[in-house]
Amino acid sequence: MKFPTISRRSAPCFMPVAFCLITLSSLAQQTPPRALPVEDDAPVPKAVPVRPLPTPSTPPKAQPVLDDPKDRPAPPKTKGPDDDMFDFATLAYDRQEWGMAAQSYAKYLQTYPSGRQVPDAMFRIGECYMKQNQLKQAAGYYEEIVNRYPGSDGAPSAAYRLGAMTFNNSKFADAAKHFAFCEAKTKSAQVRLAAAYNKSRAYEMAGDKEKQTVALNSVIAVKMDNPYRETALLTLGSIYLAKDKKAEALPVFEELLKHSTDRAIIAEAAIRAGVLYAELKKPDESIAMFQKALQMPETSEQNRGISLVGIIQALYSKSDYDGVIDYYNKNSEVLPPGASRAKMLLLVGHSYRMRKSYARAVEVYLLIEQYHTDTDEAFDAGYWKLYCFYLLNDKDLGEFATAFITRHAQKRADHEYLSLARLIRADFYFNKGDFQQASQSYNEVTIDKLPEKLRPGTLFNMGWAQGEAARHQEAVGTFTRFINEHPQHEFIPKAYARRGLANRDARDLPKAKADFEQVTKEFPKSDACEMSWLQLGFIAMEQKDPKGMVTAFETLLKKFPTTAAAAQAYYGIGRGNFDQKLYDKATPALRRSIEIDSKTYLDKSSQILILCDYARQNADDLAKTIDSYLSSKPSGEVPSNILKWLGLKLYSSDDFKRAARFLELAVTPQTPENTEPVVWNYLGMAQLKNQQFDASIQATENFLKSNPDPAASARAQLTKGRALLGKGQFDEADKVAQDALQVVKDGKLQAELLILEGDIFSAQGDKLAAEGQQAAAVEKWKAGAAKYAVPSQFFEDPDVTPDALFKAAKALEKAGDAAQAKQMLQQLQQRYPKYQPK
Repeated sequence: MKFPTISRRSAPCFMPVAFCLITLSSLAQQTPPRALPVEDDAPVPKAVPVRPLPTPSTPPKAQPVLDDPKDRPAPPKTKGPDDDMFDFATLAYDRQEWGMAAQSYAKYLQTYPSGRQVPDAMFRIGECYMKQNQLKQAAGYYEEIVNRYPGSDGAPSAAYRLGAMTFNNSKFADAAKHFAFCEAKTKSAQVRLAAAYNKSRAYEMAGDKEKQTVALNSVIAVKMDNPYRETALLTLGSIYLAKDKKAEALPVFEELLKHSTDRAIIAEAAIRAGVLYAELKKPDESIAMFQKALQMPETSEQNRGISLVGIIQALYSKSDYDGVIDYYNKNSEVLPPGASRAKMLLLVGHSYRMRKSYARAVEVYLLIEQYHTDTDEAFDAGYWKLYCFYLLNDKDLGEFATAFITRHAQKRADHEYLSLARLIRADFYFNKGDFQQASQSYNEVTIDKLPEKLRPGTLFNMGWAQGEAARHQEAVGTFTRFINEHPQHEFIPKAYARRGLANRDARDLPKAKADFEQVTKEFPKSDACEMSWLQLGFIAMEQKDPKGMVTAFETLLKKFPTTAAAAQAYYGIGRGNFDQKLYDKATPALRRSIEIDSKTYLDKSSQILILCDYARQNADDLAKTIDSYLSSKPSGEVPSNILKWLGLKLYSSDDFKRAARFLELAVTPQTPENTEPVVWNYLGMAQLKNQQFDASIQATENFLKSNPDPAASARAQLTKGRALLGKGQFDEADKVAQDALQVVKDGKLQAELLILEGDIFSAQGDKLAAEGQQAAAVEKWKAGAAKYAVPSQFFEDPDVTPDALFKAAKALEKAGDAAQAKQMLQQLQQRYPKYQPK
């Protein structure tokens, strides 16, 4: 597997970091402790090695006979016949002729059943059988002595031997009874010690710790010439340790460490003292003890491994994660026993994780999974490996989490780590913005299985993901649960706001409005309040409540002047005022929205600004608004009816250039034939005024294609004729004028057509004169003057008549008829004294 590059992003505040206590399995047996989830930034609990218990010894073989002279019967002062027979048997006994000696002692018992030497003879017979490995027969004689002659000198030795035999046969209660008898009856201090020590071992094997403790204390009480004392101390200390009697146990091990000369015992005591120091939260003393054991050659390989684990646990309890890693790497040749190895590796992995070396932590966790499969440690390692991948933002985290959940879901369905793994998967998809996957994963998390501290954040994020995944009703339910279960949580205002969003998306506007209003009333200084005022504005917009819309957006700007939604708020204010026909209030707000965010609001706000100016019938402001809009967005669209109105309005104001611009914009680009005829008509006239003759002709021809009535058609012909004249196309212009005059027989339009013909002839005369054809030119000027004569003499119009008089005078003047020209000018002065030539 390829490990990801370590590049941690901020982890969510609700992700846990757990610490796992370990057991030293070769020293103790204890129910595996439960992991305790804590925050990464919370104090790390201190590691405490589990107390060791002594491993029960293998039942020993029969102990050598302790034949102390003090337990032998005193020789008789005077001898009788029975003494001779006893002495004869003793000679065979001393020569180790066990069969003959047993027969001789038996003959003595038969001959002298009440003899003074009967107890001793019976003991010797038992010894003979034992020497011949006939233990059952020997035990019979020993029991006879203890039962019939408990006060005899041989009874303590017989009881000791019975204790050894029954101990070897795993009859530990009987063994303890026999050793106790011996301890009570023997006159030998060494035998008493041996019996007391072996009695303690019998109680140990029988599982009676109380009686074992009493027996050990009786052995330990003898401080001089006691070969059992140190072993008894070590055992007693271990019993105290198992019973959690730290105050009693530690002095025992400290005494051994100070006074013992047995290095093997010292090594054992050091390990147990190290455990105790660890439990007493004295990690430095604990480390010193484990290091002492680790450095002693007498320490077994198993105990070396235990010492290494103990040192690593103590370092971990100090939060010395570098120390854990360093000590582990320096002692890689030491192999902890059994399950301790996995537990130690788990601490090493945790140390790498706590040092934020997540890739190295993953490597160690993988070792545990690979070589300690199906253990609790492998399960723990699998979860923490997943957690490290989360912190590494691994792209395959979702798959890793699913694999972990699938692997352990059946056997550990109720374990906290399964819920946490589902939470990690959900959070991974949440951070990716994959809210569909996130919401599904959150739905699989059992909230009640999570640590208490993680539940509020999980519920909140679940609702958020559901809302973003368009699962609006689920989101409402989740946020409602959050509000009910965590009414004092810092996210409460956000929860109301997010529930409001979910209700709004679910089209339940009254409930959404109620949620947002609750935020504005109860949490006016929260971040959620800003969003709530914004959403209240949106809801008012949807409910067609322009006053409510303006109020909400104005409140938003007042309370949050630096809000990121300022542009939206200004747009809403403009829109609300427009809907109320308060155009003067709408306009500045709309312009402000464009200033703040032209990318979003240029089009939306400009459209309403155009409608405001149109509604106010303000052609100049409307033209500026449209120009500003289209200069920023050339592809923008303006309603053609507004463009038509503006073009006609500007035309009527003699603003022909701008009139032509907006009328051109009113033309339907893709289907010009669908353009209103009036647009073509006025566009043709405006372009004529602008001396854009080709454009005028084109527009006029488009108008004529609409089949206008005869009068409108004739006027369009007039426009076209003048455009042709402007281009110098005299014949074409004359033909257009003649065609129109066939239709129009009187009135102003006829006068204008006649003036057009006069203008054509005059222009032809000017051209001929320029070419040196003076006679031809004169004829044309005269013809022009004749055309001007009709409207100048027979038609009365304040615009047409003076113009015809002036043009006729000029044509006559060019033709050389100065007198007639003067007469025309005098008429013009008399009839129209204010006339100014165009």
